[in-house]
Amino acid sequence: MAAPTVAIIGRVNVGKSTLFNRIVGGSSAIVSGSPGVTRDRNIALANWSGHDFFVVDTGGLVPGSEDPIQSAIERQVGFALDEADAVILVVDGATGPHPFDTAAADLIRRSGRPAIVAVNKAESGRVMQSAPEFYPLGLGEPLAVSALHGTGSGDLLDALVALLPKEEHEEIDAVSLAIVGKPNVGKSSIYNRLAGYERGIVSDVPGTTRDATDTFVKWKERTFRLVDTAGLRRTARRMEDLEFYSTLRSWRSLERSDVVLMLMDGTEPPSVQDLRIAGKAWEMGRGLIIGVNKLDLGFDRKAWLETLLDRFSPARWIPVMFFSALTGAGVGRILPMAARVSDDRSAALPTSEINRRLEEAVEAVQPPSPKGKPLRFFYATQVTSNPPRILIFTNRPDEIPENYRRYLDNSLRELLGLRGVPLGIIYRKREH
Repeated sequence: MAAPTVAIIGRVNVGKSTLFNRIVGGSSAIVSGSPGVTRDRNIALANWSGHDFFVVDTGGLVPGSEDPIQSAIERQVGFALDEADAVILVVDGATGPHPFDTAAADLIRRSGRPAIVAVNKAESGRVMQSAPEFYPLGLGEPLAVSALHGTGSGDLLDALVALLPKEEHEEIDAVSLAIVGKPNVGKSSIYNRLAGYERGIVSDVPGTTRDATDTFVKWKERTFRLVDTAGLRRTARRMEDLEFYSTLRSWRSLERSDVVLMLMDGTEPPSVQDLRIAGKAWEMGRGLIIGVNKLDLGFDRKAWLETLLDRFSPARWIPVMFFSALTGAGVGRILPMAARVSDDRSAALPTSEINRRLEEAVEAVQPPSPKGKPLRFFYATQVTSNPPRILIFTNRPDEIPENYRRYLDNSLRELLGLRGVPLGIIYRKREH
């Protein structure tokens, strides 16, 4: 089951983006004192008390405005409500109830989504006491918070996770394979080839696939869940309404995948957008395969691969597959490779093997001696899988140069034979 989604809505300049940043633990949303700064939607994954959920920051509502940008914002707020499992309505406790708050509350009621009223700017006792003034919105008990300082945010998040759907555990043992990439790169065509029948809509018009759909297929004794995601356009400064809707679903699909097939167009060099998407999947700890489509058009594979390696350093550890969705050439190798990557990602690596490989790497290239004191590596063990994380005990972890860290990372990857799998190495101090 994908993580549930929470939409943050409200009128302009009530602190929605500040609350978004407070919840997700960062500063990805632009925060400004000027009304209407948030026009593009921000989406991030958050966690509270062991519950993962997506948070969507929306633009400020100005009901009745004739500004075309405001009309687009209101449509996208509507899409966010359609996709949300719960809603936070942010209101301004310093200025008190406003007619636009009532309009926003009406939108929420029509959507049928459960909601919490967050009375923001509760930096003072007066605002804390003014929260009951928002009871007439009819969305339950208003909660006073300070998005800026964090006051009351714990109570807000406790109430929020109580509204979210509980996780469902599926019994099917399947490798979840997400097919991602820019619009019109051939995702649905590859999906249909793998599924063996026309499941996705195939069209030359970019962005035809709006919804993400799953289907199960078998290869030998393995079961795969294929996730066909809508096209991603991360570089767009303003997403079209349906692009926003599909982007949210795409990231939810990535979040629940085991392996990602990052699909690129072989007739074009890898774009910045392609590599950002691949890098995001890698950062998320997913298994990764780079699939290069349109082999039937006769591009130079060697030149394309050299460009990829030059622009994306992790590519040396990622399987790169060339195929044609149109003719089917090479497509039959995708599921076997996805099975291998999934197995490597979940593998329990023998401690004796890890330590033997570590000793080989250290003997091949002796560690430096910062400040004249030698670095020593005593012991290594795997601490997690999916993806694998290795803990290495050393005498001076803080003084290991970055270039030697990269050397050990690359050496262990090569010696352990890991392909398409992010490997994390943690260093911990031990004297002897």
